Amino acid sequence: MTSTKAPLRCAVLGGGNGIPSALQGLADLAGRGLPLAITAIVATADDGGSSGRIRRDHGGLPPGDLRRCLLALSQAADGPFARLFRHRYSGEGDLAGHSLGNLLLTALAEQHGSYVAAVAAAGRMLQARGRVLPVTEEAPRLEGETITGDRLSGESRIGSAPAAIRRLWCEPQGVRPADGVLQALHEADLVVIGPGSHFTSVLAVLLVDGVADAVRASHAVRILVGNLMTQPGETLGMSMADHLEALDRHVGAGLVDTVLLNSTPISEARLRPYAEQSVELVTREGLAGRRERFIEAPVVNDDGKIRHDPARLAEALIGIVLGRGEHRGRVASARPPDTWAI
Repeated sequence: MTSTKAPLRCAVLGGGNGIPSALQGLADLAGRGLPLAITAIVATADDGGSSGRIRRDHGGLPPGDLRRCLLALSQAADGPFARLFRHRYSGEGDLAGHSLGNLLLTALAEQHGSYVAAVAAAGRMLQARGRVLPVTEEAPRLEGETITGDRLSGESRIGSAPAAIRRLWCEPQGVRPADGVLQALHEADLVVIGPGSHFTSVLAVLLVDGVADAVRASHAVRILVGNLMTQPGETLGMSMADHLEALDRHVGAGLVDTVLLNSTPISEARLRPYAEQSVELVTREGLAGRRERFIEAPVVNDDGKIRHDPARLAEALIGIVLGRGEHRGRVASARPPDTWAI
């Protein structure tokens, strides 16, 4: 799979454990010769775990989501730097629970004077097939309000909310995007939003000043990857229509033109452990009348925890780009990968 044509410029927005699936799949396609220029635009509002400790103790950005995205793009996944970036200290004491990759990114930021430069340096170490940008070099605090009126402060509290989130905002307001973010969106041929926690990963990126407007103004194919399952707390009981209405409510209508949904049935045996936590498949009622087109593709993994499969997800995303304009129905299937020719 080779080409001499200009690469397809892909911008992937989000954070947490979600967008690394898309990034890994796209990076693997790039490694097989598909000409892709990949940019991850990553949330910086995390305040839990190792990232939260670093943020409280040293200031700066929480590095965990940046580290996950770098590792997803690495073409040397078993190399010495990747193993170091994945290492997590055990035992007791000040280092216990810290990811060494988080500490290395913090050290690089001190040496280079910026997180954009630090992540670029780490990308070179890891031989990343693409670049990673923090959405902002500021460290905003997320504030939220649930549908029951509870006010929650901080990403970790919002992520474990007692009820679905109704409203989300950043403090301080007017958080500026990092260098390169708006340019990457302006130049993109494909903008991918998600998958990932709808409020604490997806909207945490889109609420940074200018980002949602840049996505909406882009000439790219703009795809929201529909989450497979609701999330305990922030999206409990929310349908796909509810997810889209939350985007409209926070950043205005018309953000994406396409929503990618999974077409593969998931067995009751795999769903049972989720049901015990009141987590369920994201349902699809109420989508009639939406302006987006809805495309189905087999993007779920085969066993274990219910996740997007990196290879299947990337194939579906690229298939949508290459099949742009072919689908006229409300729900269609992604173009199969054996027709690729960029």
